[in-house]
Amino acid sequence: MKKIPGLFVFSFFLLVGCMKEPTTIEINTGTLEPVTIPATDPYINSKGFNKAYVYLPPEYNENTSYPVLYLLHGFGSNYTYWQAVEDIKDIMDYMISTGEIDPMIVVMPNGYNDFAGSFYTNSLDSLYPVFGQYETYIINDVIRYTDSVYNADTTKRAIAGISMGGYGAIKLGARYPELFKVAAGFSGVYDFDLFLTKDSTTQMSMVDMVIAENGGYISPTNLNKEHPLTSMMFAMAAAFSPRVRDSSYFDPLQNRFDFGAYYINPSLHMGVQLPFVIDSIDTIGNIVKGYWRLDSITWSQWKKQNVKDIFLANYQNIQNSGTKYYFDCGADDELKLNYHLMVLDNVLGQLGITHKAVLFSDYPGYPSHEFPAMHTTHLYLRIREGLKYISQSLE
Repeated sequence: MKKIPGLFVFSFFLLVGCMKEPTTIEINTGTLEPVTIPATDPYINSKGFNKAYVYLPPEYNENTSYPVLYLLHGFGSNYTYWQAVEDIKDIMDYMISTGEIDPMIVVMPNGYNDFAGSFYTNSLDSLYPVFGQYETYIINDVIRYTDSVYNADTTKRAIAGISMGGYGAIKLGARYPELFKVAAGFSGVYDFDLFLTKDSTTQMSMVDMVIAENGGYISPTNLNKEHPLTSMMFAMAAAFSPRVRDSSYFDPLQNRFDFGAYYINPSLHMGVQLPFVIDSIDTIGNIVKGYWRLDSITWSQWKKQNVKDIFLANYQNIQNSGTKYYFDCGADDELKLNYHLMVLDNVLGQLGITHKAVLFSDYPGYPSHEFPAMHTTHLYLRIREGLKYISQSLE
């Protein structure tokens, strides 16, 4: 298989918008340990994508049971993100020591794959496993490992994440409400339909932006940090619409891209199909470079993984479980995910599901005209607010 260029971190996914405030409070320190969490999926194990960090709170006691937070990273990053970029150990130590949150275990699994992000989804074409079974990995393997190795309170689980991880946390929290008391998402993707909607300012949809990023046509050679939207779109296709077929099936003109021989059966090839086709002729016969049409079959596969649709399909189980949801987003999010927050806030309100939605604009001492609230800016502040909600929900 052609491997996508290694770990890259997009600047707009990793912006840090504020400094940490000094404190004279005595801080008790927890521990952060690297672990390997075996997967039932050979792809994850063979690629070495089964690494994780586990945070244990100060004075961790094996005779005491602790709530567990599963913390998911974003696209283009890996399990080290929360420590390397946000110093989650420092945040947890501080908030536990000050009594802002109760002691808890934090598990940071890997969601990275050959496309720089799995979207915490099972990549399947019919019964063919393709680019990693990451939903199963989190829900079965990671949780089972945590419960068996640590003194985890199985009645007090939470899941949270940033960007791709925000999508994954809210999606898994909606699909498996019986497993989690609370799910939280920071700058997550919650309604794929908005990818098709033109922005009022630019008059471009997300699909238009992907096509423009490629100069009018899609190329799999553009999966790099210079083409972040293209890279993300291919990663989503690898998660939601992978293909294992005869090599003749793949046709770049139909946005079906071949990524090499299938590792289980080399007589087949594996690749992805994007949910749209670029057409040189529009609906009224005009020749238009970059005109596209939706592929309804492929789009229906994407919609099965759409957070909004999962809530609509599973709301009765969610209501019965009593699971709570927290999600925030910067008001100036570069990917326009603030609109995703608004849609989900409205849907959960109509369904009567307990939640809190926060559209982050500014913060005392950080005026918005100097510190615009973007995709991951102010995250040190935002994660603390989310942790408070999580801790209260786990009581």
